[in-house]
Amino acid sequence: MSIGKRIKEIKTTLNLTSAELAEKLQIPVRTIGSYERDEAQPGPKFLNALIETYKININWLLTGKGNMFISKKVELDLNYLAKLQERLNLTNDELAGLIDILDTDASRDMVLKFIEIKKGNKDALDSLILNLQGIKAIYG
Repeated sequence: MSIGKRIKEIKTTLNLTSAELAEKLQIPVRTIGSYERDEAQPGPKFLNALIETYKININWLLTGKGNMFISKKVELDLNYLAKLQERLNLTNDELAGLIDILDTDASRDMVLKFIEIKKGNKDALDSLILNLQGIKAIYG
């Protein structure tokens, strides 16, 4: 897949139009189109703005390898982890397992969908069901 197609994929994933992306990155909309059609190669200024603004993984953008987005890992302080472990009555192994689960983008996204469902977001429920069906199909 070309860098132009990956730029299109970013727009689709973020639900952005070319005009919205161009406005946010302060470049002409026709420039976005020329990149998407692979008529021109994006320069460092555009790439840096795209990466910084939308937290795009540069390796994925340039090569297609890895995840589209930079991981959103959050460092948890030890006091918070101790309180969480106590509140949920977790063993050290269970706490380590929970941290491992939350340390991957896909798992974290599923947990965040549960939170959205609890808030009443029915679209999140549909999305979670689709994810779980995919997991079931893969792992049986």
